[in-house]
Amino acid sequence: MKILLVHNYYKQRGGEDVVVEQELSLLRERGHDVELHAVHNDAIQGWRGKLSAGLLAIYNPFAKQIFTERLQRFRPDVVHVHNFFPQLSPAIFDACRAARVPSVMTLHNFRILCPTATLSLNGKIEERSLTHSALWTVRRRAYQESALATLPVAMMVDIHKAVRTWRRKVDLFIALTDFAKAKFVEGGLPAERIVVKPNAISDPGRPDDSTPRRGALYVGRLSPEKGIATLLEAWRTLDVPLTIAGGGPMSEQCSQAANGRIKYLGAVDPQRVRDEMCRAAFLILPSTCYDMFPLTLLEAYANGLPVLASKLGALQSLVDHGQTGLSFVSGSPEALREAVTRAIANPADMVRMGRNARSVYEAHYTAEQNHANLMTAYRRAMMNTS
Repeated sequence: MKILLVHNYYKQRGGEDVVVEQELSLLRERGHDVELHAVHNDAIQGWRGKLSAGLLAIYNPFAKQIFTERLQRFRPDVVHVHNFFPQLSPAIFDACRAARVPSVMTLHNFRILCPTATLSLNGKIEERSLTHSALWTVRRRAYQESALATLPVAMMVDIHKAVRTWRRKVDLFIALTDFAKAKFVEGGLPAERIVVKPNAISDPGRPDDSTPRRGALYVGRLSPEKGIATLLEAWRTLDVPLTIAGGGPMSEQCSQAANGRIKYLGAVDPQRVRDEMCRAAFLILPSTCYDMFPLTLLEAYANGLPVLASKLGALQSLVDHGQTGLSFVSGSPEALREAVTRAIANPADMVRMGRNARSVYEAHYTAEQNHANLMTAYRRAMMNTS
């Protein structure tokens, strides 16, 4: 099959970028003819560049023309869009329709429904954009903490909802969880054209059960919506080792919190992440926003590491309380503290949950299953346009 992947890379590397690269490699390894049509936000420089990118995020005819030429050269059987924001814009779907090439879009975040992308703002869930105009986000400076930057994003959301872009121009959507699918349907996307396909990762190999595990681990972006404040507050009175790995706007707070119990590593490479996961007793995901499907959770499961996660959004179904980890009330340091205390007091249970987590990974989230799921999605999109 000839497949054209499409992605707008962010300035700060994230999980979406990793998924794109892993699926590109996966498809090529399985013998498919795959190309990547990519742009990078590093190209946006200065106030003129930001202004241009903001205005063209609504509809970029220049990106559409370049993409049309790419379609004419490569002639793919299917186009799989991971992220079009801000440089490619929804205009690329018009190019697909004009070329009669079926399009698939993975819904990695909620950006097409709300400028916040997470349906949260300042640590609180905000779902108004699902059923109302997104212009409320301008006054709240929801995007890049700027009203000027938020305005074109809100206009993009409202305009494409009004002209029914998502109902008329995309052949198939991929939601990462049932929870996310329900939110997108609530926001106006057609349920019959949304399939649920989880993220997946390559098998790192079975963990060594003979290696003793100790302490807690956080891996990921260090930002308010990830619950870092909850994590640090909970650890003020916990006498449990905690290792924090990652970078982001709250890096300084994590660095300052480092002491005899808290170790801050900063951003680390994937091998170091795996090493830490094989040493820790459990991973913590204290998000206060709707996480879509954290790759960190999959990495933990693959490495036999149980997860303590916020009882919020998709995490409620991804972590089976008492079986693959523990759930706690989002945003509550006390609830997190209680979960950690339970985990430390019951090491045998943590070992059992870690083994269960590995079994869940093997049953649902391997590269082989991801390839099969992708093929099913692509064929369905092709049927939708035939």
